[in-house]
Amino acid sequence: MALIRNAKGRRSEQSPSGYSRLFGDSELGNLLSRVQGTVISAGNELEKLIIEHSNRIDDFDKFITNLDDRQPGIFVATKRQVKASKIIKTHFEPDLLAFDLQMRVCYVIEVKDGDTFDTKKSEGERTTLHNFVTEVSPILPFSFRVRVCSFNARERKEIYDGLKHRFLMDELLTGQELCELLGINYEEIIAARSCDRAENLAYFVDELLKIPGVQAEIRERIKTHEA
Repeated sequence: MALIRNAKGRRSEQSPSGYSRLFGDSELGNLLSRVQGTVISAGNELEKLIIEHSNRIDDFDKFITNLDDRQPGIFVATKRQVKASKIIKTHFEPDLLAFDLQMRVCYVIEVKDGDTFDTKKSEGERTTLHNFVTEVSPILPFSFRVRVCSFNARERKEIYDGLKHRFLMDELLTGQELCELLGINYEEIIAARSCDRAENLAYFVDELLKIPGVQAEIRERIKTHEA
């Protein structure tokens, strides 16, 4: 998982973070903005982890033009590969494509670390994925299925509610279901993501205690509770 120590925050007095305004402390605001940045990075790293554990396509255009020479299986392409393709042209960019060569199905997949989104964002995600299918389906010899994965959700109903019912239930996947679809080990992904939690907690506490205002507040609260 991403590390807070590697994240950058906002230190500018001219343009302070919302956290700085909320607490009236620029150092605390900077630390919390770094935490927010780390959460975003963790989502990007989740996507990379999934791709690294999958059966990746090396050359997307070569793969598409030589489908009959492939053994059956699930093969994964990244949005960067799709964007660089000379065969398909689209400005829509799903996180990954998973090709089931045996069933001749292409899964158009968006991967989310969170599970709650506002209505406008949810509608925009659905439009993007379905517009991608509309543009590329005449070119690629596959049937297409849109899927949104909320990796940490325990069941599809959580994702359905979090996406404000903008997707059909069968368009949704939990992390476990996505891993089953791609033929990768869900527990390995979870283990890889959890290894930095202790370091992040220790670093966060250490950085909090370096902030004079926070340190003074903590000392005062300890005195109050000990009294």
